[in-house]
Amino acid sequence: MAAGVRLEVLALAEGSGFRAPAEHTVILGKRALDSLSQTVTPQGVLAIARRETVEAAAALSAARDVGWPLIVLDGVQDPGNVGTICRSAAAAGAPALAVLDGSADPLGPKAIRASAGCVFRLSVARGTWADLAGVPGYGASAGGGVPLWEAELERAQLLALGGEVRGLRRTDLDPVTIPMAPGVESLNVGAAAAILLFEVLRRRDERSGSPGPPAPAEGVA
Repeated sequence: MAAGVRLEVLALAEGSGFRAPAEHTVILGKRALDSLSQTVTPQGVLAIARRETVEAAAALSAARDVGWPLIVLDGVQDPGNVGTICRSAAAAGAPALAVLDGSADPLGPKAIRASAGCVFRLSVARGTWADLAGVPGYGASAGGGVPLWEAELERAQLLALGGEVRGLRRTDLDPVTIPMAPGVESLNVGAAAAILLFEVLRRRDERSGSPGPPAPAEGVA
């Protein structure tokens, strides 16, 4: 609601005190609500909403307009990781994200829950690498890339993260690596994304003289 999402159907458990504007509101018994929910312990509120994605070019433009690289997910298949990255991107102030073919749906229920609703604060594009052909940038790599502190991430046009098994399918990006202790092969893609995103934010703050990250949204830790 706070992100401007319009609810088409709002389903509430009997006795729920929650209220929100919706085109249709229905009250359900516990058995009916449990059968619809995809969680073991539903919170008593379900909704159907429409959220349109944008073209990759529009997402790239939205990122460029505020001096951010476009965050690109290439084959990140776990919806929990996709949602976590969306949450970190919104928290760092990134405006846009492109999810390429082979990745989990960022607007699927599991990804939305993992994002704590922050996916609705981003311009989200779906597409393929063909939609971003010729756009330079960095690609996260578990090893062999430019160390994080040497990469000019804040000046990049895009920052891509690949699936943990297959990695990035585009090979002409500049690799960037988060140095790790010996014996550790890689980070979870969600953790790596958070480190990279907040490093971009730190660099942007240094350039602009900003005192720090944006104030946290109320009720979000």
